[in-house]
Amino acid sequence: MKRFLPYALIVPVAILLVLSGCEKVKETFSQSSSSVEIKPSPRYLDFNDVLIPADLIKDSKDSVITNGHGRLVLSGRVQSESLAQFFVTSMYSDGWTALNQYKYQSSIKLFFKKSERIATILIAENPLGTRVEIWVIPQGKI
Repeated sequence: MKRFLPYALIVPVAILLVLSGCEKVKETFSQSSSSVEIKPSPRYLDFNDVLIPADLIKDSKDSVITNGHGRLVLSGRVQSESLAQFFVTSMYSDGWTALNQYKYQSSIKLFFKKSERIATILIAENPLGTRVEIWVIPQGKI
């Protein structure tokens, strides 16, 4: 009987370990591909050299673009600081040179130059979301 006692304790513990491991494997394989979060990637909209984060939606009513120049208005729920950092990084990657930037209250204004064009990006954050205005104009028009 004494020889049976250690096995009586080991067998239930081993069964619990195996079952808990099976449950973990089952959870891993039961996740469908639709439950995996796929984050949309940034894209180019009306300006072919100004990358737009996927979290921003174009406001067609307020946007005016002609001949590759004009104003693009976007909105979304994005923090202004991270959005400004995104634009500084992506504009540099697209060949733009940063000229200046400033912050006033809940707004950030960024200025860029590329060959014969100037771009300004105004990021205004409010409790309901963030509004972005991107102006791209020929340098001679200033």
